[in-house]
Amino acid sequence: MPEQNTSQPSWLKLINIESVYSAEKQRRAFTFFTMISIALVLVTTLVVLNYHIYAKPLTVMLVVSDITFLVCAIYFMRTGHLNAVAALVLGIICILCVALVYTGGKENTALYWLMFYPVVAFSTLGLRIGLIGVSVLLCVSCFLLYGPDIGQVKYGYAEKVRFSASFILVFLFTFIGEYFRNKSHMEIAHMTLLQKQDAHTDQLTGLANRRFITSHFLPLAKSRPEQYFPFTVLLMDLDNFKYINDSFGHDFGDHVLIEFSTFLESQLRSSDIKVRYGGEEFMVILPRIDSDAAFSIADKFREYVSTQTIIFTQTQKTTITCSIGVAQVNKISEFNQAVKRADECLYDAKRAGRNCVISGQ
Repeated sequence: MPEQNTSQPSWLKLINIESVYSAEKQRRAFTFFTMISIALVLVTTLVVLNYHIYAKPLTVMLVVSDITFLVCAIYFMRTGHLNAVAALVLGIICILCVALVYTGGKENTALYWLMFYPVVAFSTLGLRIGLIGVSVLLCVSCFLLYGPDIGQVKYGYAEKVRFSASFILVFLFTFIGEYFRNKSHMEIAHMTLLQKQDAHTDQLTGLANRRFITSHFLPLAKSRPEQYFPFTVLLMDLDNFKYINDSFGHDFGDHVLIEFSTFLESQLRSSDIKVRYGGEEFMVILPRIDSDAAFSIADKFREYVSTQTIIFTQTQKTTITCSIGVAQVNKISEFNQAVKRADECLYDAKRAGRNCVISGQ
């Protein structure tokens, strides 16, 4: 996954691009299951047809490998943990390939079976782990082919050279293909992430926009309730903002909105979700905070805002106040109703004289 700037607002890090990675996960999973299926059929066939020829340790190893493949496939289907399972399966296949090179297989045809390994290893394990696995197999195979006699079968010189050259070429071109495929995938993922972040950012204030709530925050809160519930919604509205625009101009009004956004960032937690909800209205979501605690937080923030002077030019400066409505959310289905309660409380605060906080529990 592309790295994100650690200085960016924390809410941006909640934006995910799982859809970009889903196709990649499906490709790896499909490759894994294809490999498992072929391995199960092949190993089972070899055991059934040649158990009377193979040495007993080899037969036992093949049977144990077969059972392990089946268990790994079942484990993956139940958990979805591909990386560890794929590494285990490819490790076993690597050992089987080494055993084939050592014994020669039937009529010394073992070397042909190794050619598939680079393709499957890179496709299933990715670039780095795949490189390690294929490199290990190549080094051990070359040791058995060209190294000292430790009981391995003898291959002809031409056969050894042709195998080595062919395997290295497959290794090289598979590595190049996987490297650039992975590079392209990461660049596309990074571009997609930046586009999604931009689409969910309010261009004036740099806060999240309203779309972020429904597209990212609510699905995330639903999937990880223990990290967010209960949370409290604060709806804030700048008092007499129309007067500021009419008196000082829209440029100064924009400056006030930007300054108010900096107040939100500086006075509230980084984990709190700050949203420009529309015009001069803002929403703040306080995760793991109930309405009583949120009321205190909101009132302190309201008081802080009222003491600040916003300066645009030497002749243009003002102070502002805000009204705030508060409502608690205990489960995802209550969100819309809580926003409605907070909005009603906000208008009650306006009717009560502005510059105050009212909670709807």
